Amino acid sequence: MSLIKLEDLTKIYPPYYKALHKISLEIQKNAFLLITGPTGAGKTTLLKLIYAQEKPTEGELYWEGVPYSELRYKDIIGIRKNIGIVFQDHKLFSELSLYENLEIALALARKKVKKIKFFIYEWLERFNLAHKAKKKVKELSGGEQQKLGILRAIIKDPSILILDEPTGNLDPFSIGEVIDLLIALHKEGKTILLSTHDPTIIAKRPGQIIMLNRGELVKDVDIYW
Repeated sequence: MSLIKLEDLTKIYPPYYKALHKISLEIQKNAFLLITGPTGAGKTTLLKLIYAQEKPTEGELYWEGVPYSELRYKDIIGIRKNIGIVFQDHKLFSELSLYENLEIALALARKKVKKIKFFIYEWLERFNLAHKAKKKVKELSGGEQQKLGILRAIIKDPSILILDEPTGNLDPFSIGEVIDLLIALHKEGKTILLSTHDPTIIAKRPGQIIMLNRGELVKDVDIYW
């Protein structure tokens, strides 16, 4: 049984903007799925439907065989506890420090960690951010904020990672760091859904690649950059 199944999924925004049209797709546990396509192709909308921030206009999504339309609110909350999400706009607490942002992420996830300070600093070191642990988020560069957003999603140890254009503000070296870490997490058993149009990531081909264009799933297309 697939982890997530999309069946003829369509999303229309008023007055009549068709963001997605009849998308059918199966995502297995421990998949590494790259969702690519031009700006406006529907990548972000697809991810929002998968983690139930949006509801489809037509069609159905299934979580381990159960239709999303039949899930109760507490069921969706339970699913989201196992998902780490990296947003394009970071959604960080700008007046708090890097350390405090990660501490809050662990608290909200009810993640109990022994020697929490050591644990957080260890992860900050992996992202080359330990020397800025006490700085406020608003004092960071855009790329540093992006790395912190990714780290915040990873640190609570979710079984699924959903990343929406996670490397948009990163330099090539940092992109390599992030992708290598995601590949390592995938090998540990995590399911990763990543939307991107970054040629550096596509070239690495860490997993299955699908392409969206004008809200439709493009099949049997080789991707050249």
